This record gives sequence, structure tokens and C-alpha cells, in this order.
Amino acid sequence: MKKRILIIENSEPVQKILKEALEGSFEVLFTKSGREGLALVGEFHPQLVIIDQLTPHLHGIEVLKKIKALPEGPKIGVILSTWRALIQDYRIALEQGAAYYLIKPFSIATIHRIIQRYFEGKLEPAPFPLHNLNAINSIENYNPTVPSNVSYIKFWGTRGSTPVAGADYSFFGGNTPCLEISHPDTIIIIDAGTGIRELGAEVMHRRFKEVHLIIGHTHWDHILGFPFFTPAYSHQFEIHIHGPKGFGSHLEDLFKGMLDSDYFPIKLTEMQAKISFHDFNNDEPLSIGSVKISAAYACHPGATLCFKIEIADKKIGYVTDNEVMIGYHGHPKGIDINNPILIADKELIEFFKGVDLLIHEAQYLPQDYRTKVGWGHSSLSNAAVFVKNTGTKNWIITHHDPSSTDTELHMKQQLAHQIMVDCSYDCSIQLAYDNMMVYL
Repeated sequence: MKKRILIIENSEPVQKILKEALEGSFEVLFTKSGREGLALVGEFHPQLVIIDQLTPHLHGIEVLKKIKALPEGPKIGVILSTWRALIQDYRIALEQGAAYYLIKPFSIATIHRIIQRYFEGKLEPAPFPLHNLNAINSIENYNPTVPSNVSYIKFWGTRGSTPVAGADYSFFGGNTPCLEISHPDTIIIIDAGTGIRELGAEVMHRRFKEVHLIIGHTHWDHILGFPFFTPAYSHQFEIHIHGPKGFGSHLEDLFKGMLDSDYFPIKLTEMQAKISFHDFNNDEPLSIGSVKISAAYACHPGATLCFKIEIADKKIGYVTDNEVMIGYHGHPKGIDINNPILIADKELIEFFKGVDLLIHEAQYLPQDYRTKVGWGHSSLSNAAVFVKNTGTKNWIITHHDPSSTDTELHMKQQLAHQIMVDCSYDCSIQLAYDNMMVYL
């Protein structure tokens, strides 16, 4: 009488191999379902069951356990087969009484040999093939890396007004504005908030020693990190500082005043880097290597610039301080470029038309903005109107209020999405955080 073998196998190609190997020499019954296979054990009375580890309805190890729990179970041999060889599963299968742990794919000759040895009472489980798996991994050895010459922007500081610290600010960070623009052989920094300290430590190890620092405006939160910018103390570096032509003191005079001995132990003239100051000319872009940066005035107290950066075939808008639709507290829906409410913002909207990414502040929630009109920062809903009218599909919100905790900023991101839904505008929205990188 032929030996009976029950095959519980979900893969048709594997079923085909087993049929070719076993039919004729054994009485064989096939099913794809672990649940149905259990029922067939009582009807078919197999001497051997070959179980696919991932059968529909029941895991193969669960089928193995249930077979072994039957009165006749100890006399039924079970081979567990799998495409996904894991040592934990191998150990459990043998602990639960499997006669063999069969790793797919296998040949007809292999299955012949294993079944013959089982019915001869000579089958022993093979050791788990760690060396084989390691050999496969070492042959493939795929180790992707980011190219060293890739272009990106990186936020080193995203907090407005004043730096903050503490557990409530651990996710978004507490450094004030600093944006790195990285392009091969080019170091461009916008704003010297407290984030520039950490950036400076990294810049010290780079091959390229010429730095262009662009100051959007000279309020404290945008310049107070400069005294701690390590490259300024190295004779190896040449630092070009570009800024708006202010209504009062010249940019160089402001930096000298900030580094006066009454405020700081080292004067600007005592720094070892070669430092030069340049007025940012709004009439023509600033070209640094292949990067082009254009500027326009934002709505913020004093001479405040915002920027359009053209790099790696991308256009990026960067606006940290800008009050959109001054004094407007109404619903943002339906406000288009021709609405009289946007008359003062129309020129800046046109400046950013078609950018691939717009980084624009939204420091206040709508309810907070009621008491902050004229402070030079936007409500979330008014900023959304600005973003929508530029036509960009990617908005990163920065210059977070110092009172906004991580929890509040996460909720703010959800609220921003809801405002865009209310505006019937599809736009990807993120909140910037310290050390956030965007590859270009």
C-alpha cells in the first residue's frame, strides 16, 4: 500500500514540483488552506504532512501544533516549508515537533531525498543555514549612499523672536532662523540666528572655505548667533555678509555694535576670517556659483527681505517675516489675486508665482492674530491665502512662535491642512524643525 502524504501548499509552482516528485510513488492529496488541511487529516489519515508556513486562514506553525495535538498526531510526520527562513520560526517549528524545516525553493531531487529518509526513519533536521544567507547578502552588498555633491536646504533654526529650550520644544527645536543652502562648492546661509552656531561647527570640516551669509533683516533673532559662528574665527575662511540697505545704520555698523566690548569679549575687527559686507541689490539677483538668489521686500518692520532661490532647476521661496492681509480676520475661502484685500500683497505674490516650494511663516493662529496686528507676522489662515495665490503645491511653515510647544505645533499642522480644505486647495504642508533637510 502506498504511503499517504497530505500537501498544504498555497503556491501553484511549488504544488507542481511536489506533484512531479511524489505522484506515482505515493498517494498524495493537495489543498491550499490550512483550515481545510486540518479537516483532511482526520479523513485522509496521512503518514506525512508537508505544510506551507503561510497558508491561508491559519499560520503553518499553528496547523503543525493542532496536528500534533490530535490523538494520532505523534505518529504523523510534519515538514514545514517556507520562502521566508527565520531562525526564530525554525526553532519554534522543531520545538513543536516538525521533522524538518524545508526552505524554498527546492528541487525534485531534494524532496525525493528528504521524504525517502523520513520513511526510512533517518531524517534529521538540517541546521539553520546562516552561512548561506550571509553569503547571499555579501554577494549582493548593496549599500546606497547620498552623493556628496547633492543639493539640499537644511533648517538649522526655525523659531521666531527668541530662542527657547526645554522638553516642550524637543521636536521642533528652539533655535532662531538659520537656513543652509548646499550646492557643490558653495556655502550659502540665510540668517544668523542661534542655529548658525551648530552649522558653523560643521562648516569648519568642509573643504570649501568661502561662505556667503545673507541677512533677511537685522532683528535680534536673525543675527544673535553670529558671534558663535566658528568659521569667523579662522583665517582660512572668507565670509561675505549680504543684507538689506536699512533705514538706519549700515549692516557693518550694526555688526560692529553687536560685537562691542560692552556686549561681547571679541570685536568684529578681531575676528580672523576675511569678512566683507555687501548691500543686497533688489534690482538684480545675487549669483553665487550656479545658485541665483533674488530678493523682495516683505511686510515687516524695518527693511526686511524675503528671497527666491534658484538652485538645481528648482525655485524655492523663503519668507520668515511677512504680514499678509494686515488686519484681516475673516474666512480665507475664495480670496483670489484680484480681491481688493490682497492689493498690498499682490506684487509679492507675483514674485513667488510658480515656485516649486514656498517656505512662508505663519506665526499666529487666527485667534491669536487679533491682538498681534501690525507686528509683522501672519495668521495661519492669511498665510494660506498667500500660498494658494502663488500656485505652489508645497508649503513649509517656519518662524514658529516661541510660546508654541511641540504639541501645539503638531496641532497647527493639522489645522493648516483643514484651512486648505476650506480654501478648496490641494497643497502639501509641513512644519519646519531644526535639522530638517529637503533634498533638491
